[in-house]
Amino acid sequence: MERYTLADVGILITTISGAIVLILGALQKSKCKTIDCCCLKCDRDPTLKTDPSQMTPRLPNRSPDAAP
Repeated sequence: MERYTLADVGILITTISGAIVLILGALQKSKCKTIDCCCLKCDRDPTLKTDPSQMTPRLPNRSPDAAP
């Protein structure tokens, strides 16, 4: 039986975590109304609903040397 080092276990955990993050990111960005993946089923409304009064305006980036 082969012995595994702590670095090997760390690489395995990092790889599995990265794969899970990629799958969750793809599911979040999808426009599907029903998601059925790995025995999990989700019905959702993929439209983004925002209230413009709750949004803060973004100012353009200015360099520190620019005049106000």
